[in-house]
Amino acid sequence: MTVARHGEFVGGKVRRAARRGLSSLSHAYVAALSAILLLPLSAGMAGPAMAQESAWDEGHASRARLIAGAGDGTQMLAGIEIELAEGYKTYWRHAGDSGLPPEIDWSGSRNVADITLDFPAPGRFRDASGTFFGYQDAVILPLTVTPFDAAEPVMLSVSLSYGVCKDVCIPAFADFELTIPASQSGSHAPRLARALNEVPRRVATGEPYAGLAFHDHAVTDDGRLAIAVDAPPDALLMAEGPDYHWFLDPDEAPRADASGRQVFAVDFAETPREITGAQPFRFTLVGGGAAIETLIEIPQEALRALAGH
Repeated sequence: MTVARHGEFVGGKVRRAARRGLSSLSHAYVAALSAILLLPLSAGMAGPAMAQESAWDEGHASRARLIAGAGDGTQMLAGIEIELAEGYKTYWRHAGDSGLPPEIDWSGSRNVADITLDFPAPGRFRDASGTFFGYQDAVILPLTVTPFDAAEPVMLSVSLSYGVCKDVCIPAFADFELTIPASQSGSHAPRLARALNEVPRRVATGEPYAGLAFHDHAVTDDGRLAIAVDAPPDALLMAEGPDYHWFLDPDEAPRADASGRQVFAVDFAETPREITGAQPFRFTLVGGGAAIETLIEIPQEALRALAGH
């Protein structure tokens, strides 16, 4: 199951030729018929012709398509490319105060065991509804495809829903199909590699990457979560709860502490009525042309203090 949903760390959704007996036919006829029947299974397994990209599917002030990249013998790289009309934006996996994060349904695909949908680091925007995270002009969302049989082509059949925003958020929808040969190294491979490189790198607390790092965290006297980081002063922090019951609102800009580290304060703006046990929270830090993310497990008592219980 693979669906990208707001507030979920890993999501998913999955939907999944008859042969007739030929014993009465001659061996020669069977051989000839088999060659004809097997041809569409190997060369045209996917229905649509094999290509580098699907046709564009037009949406509200936007359009989207599938593009194919290269494979490594076990997995294939593809992507969802979204282009937006001037002044419009679309949303990250966590939309913020408003918006609709992208969701995909790949259940109609063939020779697909799993798909991972990744999101390049977003920007922060404001509209009449508040703050949200997303992309302006265009974005490529990388898809890592794991086939059942890496020696055979993959047929991707994807339904996409996404939000498009200017003054208000409007839902948009797209459906596309694309067959990717097992040995393909497509012309979109460099663009997909760049998009994958923009996906935040997963790190542990204290692990540095490209000048970024997460350090200590603590509950402040005013009931917020303070997170110390290595990052430039114009860095951006995003925070996600374990499900939709939580809404976390980090400061738009950090402050420098005595050690020279940047400190973000995070307001736990919406929380469940009942908090039981420790919970994991995902934090994404963007700055200096790089991005990292980490999971921080916060104990029950600290969560109750953050929630004002």
